[in-house]
Amino acid sequence: MEHKLPSGKRAGLLLCCLVIAAAIAWSGLLEDFSEDYVNRAFAGAGLIYATARGINGLVSVLQGTELDVVFVTVAVGEALDPINDLIERFSDFILVALGSLALQKILLGLVSHTLFNTLLTALAAGVAITLLRRDPSLYKPLFQAFLVTAFLRFSLGLVVLANNWVDSTFLQEQDQQRHAAMESFHGELREASALAGASDSFEAQIEESRQQLNRLESRRLRNAQSLDEVQRELALAETRLADLISADGLGCTAITVSRHTCSETVLRAAETREQLAQTADALELRAEEIAAAAAEQEEALACLQKRSRGESCGLLDSMRNTVSPQQLRNKISDLENGMNAFAENTIDLLVSLLLKSVAIPLVFFYLLLKLLRMNWSRFS
Repeated sequence: MEHKLPSGKRAGLLLCCLVIAAAIAWSGLLEDFSEDYVNRAFAGAGLIYATARGINGLVSVLQGTELDVVFVTVAVGEALDPINDLIERFSDFILVALGSLALQKILLGLVSHTLFNTLLTALAAGVAITLLRRDPSLYKPLFQAFLVTAFLRFSLGLVVLANNWVDSTFLQEQDQQRHAAMESFHGELREASALAGASDSFEAQIEESRQQLNRLESRRLRNAQSLDEVQRELALAETRLADLISADGLGCTAITVSRHTCSETVLRAAETREQLAQTADALELRAEEIAAAAAEQEEALACLQKRSRGESCGLLDSMRNTVSPQQLRNKISDLENGMNAFAENTIDLLVSLLLKSVAIPLVFFYLLLKLLRMNWSRFS
């Protein structure tokens, strides 16, 4: 049966969609925003993973510490064993989230390659020609090939943007509070470690601390590279906006950009510049967070090196020989009392990370696939 070509307004609308699809593909705007979110999500998950590994290391040291009072020794092991199990499993699942984000970043790079843009443009041109020439024999296979290519080209970027909206609207603020709570618990463990005078496995701790510093340095370099790229794009966007404002007339100025005085071209350029500025601010904030984490890790490494030489590291170390068993019992009791809240907070954070990195992207991808199938059936 010969396929019926769209005509009239439907044909005109389809031609517009073909042109818009090719323009979006070559502009790279979808990938720019998507990659920015994936980079920020990857850095955030990496910091959470580093905190979890830090907690795991402190718990292992505390459990292996030999104390002068047997009761306290037993209390340390029994109190921290559930935390150790939870953090080990938490770290394993965080690696799944990190792997998913890394995969999304790689796939974004693949689908935004020039080959995909060229193929999409060629198929769009072929469909347009068959419409204009009213050739139904080639229209169906070309249009179906265009749908598949457009799905591969845009689906992941749209999924990441939708995930970004869900994250910023519903999850981001709560996840930041949960991570802060985890870092607070990490600080409590460090205090308990100092009170206990934990001194076992200094070489392993020092090596782990150095690895953490290397990972933070890698994240710092990636963040700096992203920031440099965004700042260059921002400078170009500001220059372009200034040129457009100058050409737009006296009523439109950089201070009074509005729909009443400026053209749509200027408004779009201003919106692009604002989005790039927000991205740059977020990357600068991330750079400060990484720098703070690195400074804290360097301080911890220096402290571990002092302890390995038998030297004192801060006030708690200088007091550890005079700390009474009761003080340590109180600290362990505080950790036990906060264990349920810590476990609940950690599980909530894990579920949120898996939702953002795995479950929600799969749901949006499934919805886009259903949409493709609906349109595919119309042309089969």
